[in-house]
Amino acid sequence: MKVMHDSVQWNKSLGKLVSVVLIGGVLGGCAASPQWPWVFAPPVANAPPSQQQSYPPIRQTVVTPPPVSGNIPAQQPPVSTTPRQPVNSPAGLRGDYANYPAMRQFIGKMNNQHGFDIAFLEQTFSGVQRDKEALTKAGAPTEGQVWRAYRPIFLTEERINGGVDFWNRHAALLDAATRQYGVDTEYLVAIIGVETQYGKNTGKHNTLQALTTLGFDFPRRASFYQKELEQFLLLSREEKVRPQIFNGSYAGAMGLGQFISSSYRSYAIDGNRDGKRDLWNAQDAIPSVANYFAKNGWKRGTGVAVPASVSGGGYASIAEATPKKPSRTLADLAAKGVRPQAAINSAKVSLIKLEGTTDEYWVGGENFYAITRYNPSVKYAMAVHQLAQEIRKRKFGF
Repeated sequence: MKVMHDSVQWNKSLGKLVSVVLIGGVLGGCAASPQWPWVFAPPVANAPPSQQQSYPPIRQTVVTPPPVSGNIPAQQPPVSTTPRQPVNSPAGLRGDYANYPAMRQFIGKMNNQHGFDIAFLEQTFSGVQRDKEALTKAGAPTEGQVWRAYRPIFLTEERINGGVDFWNRHAALLDAATRQYGVDTEYLVAIIGVETQYGKNTGKHNTLQALTTLGFDFPRRASFYQKELEQFLLLSREEKVRPQIFNGSYAGAMGLGQFISSSYRSYAIDGNRDGKRDLWNAQDAIPSVANYFAKNGWKRGTGVAVPASVSGGGYASIAEATPKKPSRTLADLAAKGVRPQAAINSAKVSLIKLEGTTDEYWVGGENFYAITRYNPSVKYAMAVHQLAQEIRKRKFGF
């Protein structure tokens, strides 16, 4: 039967067609603009330029220096300072960092290099508040103190007894990590003791806010913290969690072992195999610390550090107050007037100088250097070493 345009049946058919088109448009819009781009629309590797988003570039004035006499460059075409037009780049950044050109450049980088959705990043950073306490602490780190003031912070009865208790409570996990990764148990315990007092203090700073603050308001180390912020966003995507939920130290370190974002991505282990790497859980944190040390050269059963006596004038030229990979032998040290006061089993050694009113000298081995890969401070490594030894003595009596 022929259907006339003005018939009831035609109107019903037309209505159904319009409904299908509208529903399809709504669903298509939802698929194109997901709330969580890494869950619903992961970035396509090597996507063609037509599928990539770009961010409005920062207008910059290019200044060409005058040629140096005797080294006149060839004539070059003028460099255009006109910014290219943005593509799909809503100006939705608000809050404390809305007027930061460096923040807009960072958002563009995360979009161009890692496929993050611009609107999502703008929404995320619009909610970030400047962490003034993080700025204050970053300007006066604990490692800035002399050794004699630094040591008592960590070598306390509470931390020693707490280490024995932590060892007893997690003996099976610690034994398994020691066997699998070849890292001496007392040092796994001591690291967690120095970092968070065995999980009692994992930090109350919002990690996203701390890293953003230090990345854009702390010029001295802005490059480092921006790189860690980049790693943090990648970590959040990998773990499929909102970046706003993490808390940690003022410097962005997280969990029982206080891993920074790049270390979290590189070394964290899903110890209990529940599909996530949760460094606030001892089942994941303990093997993660062990993996960190194993990947950075720890050798089980070899020496870490022993006190040294020095004489003459030769030792001063080889004493190291900052971490350097051991490159000398015990014979080399002896030739410079250095004598270890106890045996140390390490193929390569260094003379460690702990500065203070009276300098203190130690012979450090390859394992001592491995501790400094966790935190690049000889004072930090020595605190971990001495706490580990005290915990072991308290637990076993020797």
